[in-house]
Amino acid sequence: MVFSKELLMERKYAVIGGVLALILVGWLCWYLSDKQVIKRQLIGLSWEVNKKSRQESTMEMALKMREIKEALAAGCQVTVPESRFSDTLEPDMAIMYLMHYRDRYETIAATFTDIRIAFPAKGEAAVQATVLLERQTSQAPPAAVSAPVTLALQKQPGGWRLTKVEIAAALVND
Repeated sequence: MVFSKELLMERKYAVIGGVLALILVGWLCWYLSDKQVIKRQLIGLSWEVNKKSRQESTMEMALKMREIKEALAAGCQVTVPESRFSDTLEPDMAIMYLMHYRDRYETIAATFTDIRIAFPAKGEAAVQATVLLERQTSQAPPAAVSAPVTLALQKQPGGWRLTKVEIAAALVND
């Protein structure tokens, strides 16, 4: 026992450095895991949809939505089951729809909550989440709607891209 205590005291800086290195490696593995990358991506997208000022020009709005466009795969399938709407959209067309929808409101904010991520196959992710949508027109008081969304993502060069989106009708209808 004395021998190990003396040995530990002699190499305490090496032991402390080793423990800190293990903690750093563990944290990096967690932080860079696909699950955390997808979670950060969705949280980043929800922040980008927030509307700060009605005075924004169309170009400013388009620049803010660039991250959303980069998150969409070519030919993203969008479905609203309650209204039987289903269409395959290119990223540019999806951004045009989002800009049109955003222009209808004085203020609008969307936030992802309760994000649950599963990996059914290599390079694929299935996400179940709840979206809290807060919107206000100039004629009505603020309204908040919370509804589930289902997302399918695929790992492509440059990161995870949305390939399928299933949205509740409450999020797209007034």
